[in-house]
Amino acid sequence: MKTRDPLFSALIVCVLCTLCGCASVPQEPSAEIRIYKSGELLGTPYDSVGHVWVDSWRTAFFPPTYPSEDEALRSLREEAARLGANGIVNVVCLDQNLREKSAKTEPAILCYANAVRVRSGEG
Repeated sequence: MKTRDPLFSALIVCVLCTLCGCASVPQEPSAEIRIYKSGELLGTPYDSVGHVWVDSWRTAFFPPTYPSEDEALRSLREEAARLGANGIVNVVCLDQNLREKSAKTEPAILCYANAVRVRSGEG
């Protein structure tokens, strides 16, 4: 009968503990990320979490585009949730596929916004 290396067993235990720890981290579902209109947060305390899709140098060369505005907004909400936000403001959606300059006819929608964490129970 062959015995397993104790180092291998320790590695397996570490991996399982890490996976269990990651699974228990609460993530805010992207569907609960509210889109606030201009002036809607006036007088409401909030913290800016980040700029979605404009903070990275990669978006200057490879912006995330989608075939519909709904898909672009869903992705925007998912990224805001990943940043720890519970809302987004200043949402802008643009069609990046200029039909007069491109042979492609399908839309390439890019949405960007500011991710915010609205403080509840204050004000």
